[in-house]
Amino acid sequence: MRAIRFRRVGGPDALVLEESEEPKLRANAVRVAVKAAGVNYADVHFRKGEYFQKPVFPQIPGLEASGVIEAIGDGVEGLRVGDRVIAFTSDGAYAEKLVTPAHLVYPMPDALTFEQGAALAVQGLTAMHALSLCARVQRGECVLVHAAAGGVGLMAVQLAKILGAGFVVGTASSEEKCALVRELGADLAIDYRTEDFSAAIKSKMRGEERAGVDVILEMLGGTETYKRNLALLAPFGRMVVYGAASGDLHGTIEPVALMGKSVTIIGYYLTRVAARRELCAPQIAELAQLVVDQRLRVVIAETFPLDRAQDAHRAIESRKTVGKIVLTVS
Repeated sequence: MRAIRFRRVGGPDALVLEESEEPKLRANAVRVAVKAAGVNYADVHFRKGEYFQKPVFPQIPGLEASGVIEAIGDGVEGLRVGDRVIAFTSDGAYAEKLVTPAHLVYPMPDALTFEQGAALAVQGLTAMHALSLCARVQRGECVLVHAAAGGVGLMAVQLAKILGAGFVVGTASSEEKCALVRELGADLAIDYRTEDFSAAIKSKMRGEERAGVDVILEMLGGTETYKRNLALLAPFGRMVVYGAASGDLHGTIEPVALMGKSVTIIGYYLTRVAARRELCAPQIAELAQLVVDQRLRVVIAETFPLDRAQDAHRAIESRKTVGKIVLTVS
């Protein structure tokens, strides 16, 4: 089978299309003929050797895919050969076939395209869990979404409104991105490169007669960013940290500083949650149905064929993309 592999950490040119052995089916697992694979910034960190999980060479990257089940291992129930599915994997999605545990495989409605399925998995579930499982957003609350024009951000802006948020703020890096954020439901979008997001939000909250922001989805990282976000939180506000796109992984927080307004900081890491099927299956089904019902829009920035995985990584590293990057496999 064809697969993208890398044999060293490094830049996008480390990704090479090669012929690889077909993955062997095992008990309690399924083999999926991959139709599309999602590209995530985590894949970039993985390729560079900077991710929590380290590559084992030769390594096939990729955390999510959509496709059709072509074989089922012993002990698998509830799935059949020929099923259209969304699949999570710890690695191996950039290939024509992958084998992954059955509990990481979910039915995909016929009304969804394979590209939509691959774009929905990691970022849709991250946004849904951050808002509902971690922050437990309540009707009428104010939600701030950083990097709102990214894959998770665009999902989160829409889902916050669907879940009943009364006021949604998004930050992005250009007016073009801000326009899309507003189009998808944000009440306020701030270009953080030309405007101080903290000052703008504080001013808006005063105008809205709000004590502050109730929920913040934070993925920038760094001590100064944490301080600015915490200063925005209303009493009993919650900040969900799910990444550190700035590369600053060592941001510090003074626990005593949380006491004044009784605020909460919550960490979220999808890889840990993915093993809990009871926490994922209902949300995957709900996300898929929202897309089918045209209540949730999957924004795909660009698709690349498998043999252009290098270009897909260059695109996502440019930080100029809006939405999701997807590899089409077969």
